Amino acid sequence: MSSTPVRIGKYSVLRPIGAGATSDVYLAMRDDAFSTVALKQFRNVSQSDWHKKMFVTEVELGQKMRHKNIVHVLEADLNEKSGAYLVMEYALGTSLDRHEHADTLLPINTVLSVVEQIASALRYAAALGVVHRDVKPANIILSPNGTAKLTDFGCAVPSNELGSVVAGSLAYMSPEQLEGQPLDQRADIYALGAVLYRLLTGKNTFEAEDNFEARIAILNLPIIPIDTYRKELPASLVAVIERALQKDAADRYANWDEFIHDFGEAAHAIRMSDLDLDMYRGFSLSTQSVLSNYAATDREFSRSGFSRSAMPDSFGA
Repeated sequence: MSSTPVRIGKYSVLRPIGAGATSDVYLAMRDDAFSTVALKQFRNVSQSDWHKKMFVTEVELGQKMRHKNIVHVLEADLNEKSGAYLVMEYALGTSLDRHEHADTLLPINTVLSVVEQIASALRYAAALGVVHRDVKPANIILSPNGTAKLTDFGCAVPSNELGSVVAGSLAYMSPEQLEGQPLDQRADIYALGAVLYRLLTGKNTFEAEDNFEARIAILNLPIIPIDTYRKELPASLVAVIERALQKDAADRYANWDEFIHDFGEAAHAIRMSDLDLDMYRGFSLSTQSVLSNYAATDREFSRSGFSRSAMPDSFGA
């Protein structure tokens, strides 16, 4: 991030809170108000026509959308000399890229809640004819009270229209998005399926050494079965994930209503179960095998001190 400015437009900058490829994000306060906001400023050095268009899209969609699980854009100034900026509600919380690795995974019930909320947000966007195109853990903020919010609509495009360029994050990108085809809500369903996979395992759906290998995997290779990493997951949840991640969009859920229905049933069954599905969370496969052997002989083992769900926050829970 570049050096922190003292002021941007009519806002006093309090501190930096993030940075992207083309912008910096600050915690700020408007001169005539006492509430804090998130101010995202576009770097002048990044102002290609394409980046400018993305920034304008984020402003327009952010102001249009009103959903409890979408970060709302309050205002913007596209003519500020130091760089165009937009002002968003400040969503206090943690972006989920902090919980996308095997040693920092969230409890499964937290993951289920996050996915339910973001699916609701994306269903709302789809009803407005919008495909987000960049659903990933870094664009989801989880607040201390459990509310999840989706942010960054800069890559969004109208449904069934071609984006000017292929945009998004490879690990969560559907094959049709990677190939630059017109998109509909099934591209975001794929992306949320990949997010769910990552938040449960700490792994991507494929293995690749570089972007070239990643492209080959996305277009041609089956996903790594999720039970490779989380053998205890129930078949109903595995089935939802696998259907959401089908390479052919016609084989995925046709719309968000279908996804939310099946995912809701799988999530309800997990919540009603007395099994500790977090027992293997964050452990290596060899350790999982040991835990599994103990659990097979002692039904109370999953509630013991060996369970990840019983560990303090410092262990990544």
